[in-house]
Amino acid sequence: MLGMFHLLPLLKGWEYKVHDLSRTVARGAMPQELSISETGWLIGIALISDDCYGTLYIDWQGADLQTLSWTWNAEIGRLLGSFAQDPGGWVQRYFRPAPNSTLGIYISVVFSGGYQGSTFPYVPTVKLKLALTNDSTQASASVRTVATVIAITDKKLFIQSLRRVLDANASLEIDKALEVIGPALFEEEKK
Repeated sequence: MLGMFHLLPLLKGWEYKVHDLSRTVARGAMPQELSISETGWLIGIALISDDCYGTLYIDWQGADLQTLSWTWNAEIGRLLGSFAQDPGGWVQRYFRPAPNSTLGIYISVVFSGGYQGSTFPYVPTVKLKLALTNDSTQASASVRTVATVIAITDKKLFIQSLRRVLDANASLEIDKALEVIGPALFEEEKK
């Protein structure tokens, strides 16, 4: 039996995308930001830094546009003991050669649910922010985050193709409420 995401190759109006944000950030400075204004499913996101306090802040919204936030860096993962693979995130590499310095090599998987068959839905506007917290012993650090997603590139075409895959005789008329981000009222069905 085909699952929800196994239908994607039969559908139109979507594409795999990679969102890559790489910055040199100063300790304690305002975070560097990347906005993602699309709807889709998160497959996975990674964080790479040369400082254990190279930090990723994520703000995302659900269907009712309630904003949720998440903070992650290698030091948080270490403190949580997240060294084994887990779809919810883990520290893949924590190399801190000098205990009195935060300089090193740090690779974290912030989320990998999509690689275990459970992608994470999102709607605009997602904000990815990179920063170096004041806990760092360095003046600046290189921080990079890479998010792999399934993005809906044409919502109308996506909905129409999904309807046709599920029912060859389905109406291709789309209620405007389905094209709106956030809460919306549906039109009454015409009789």
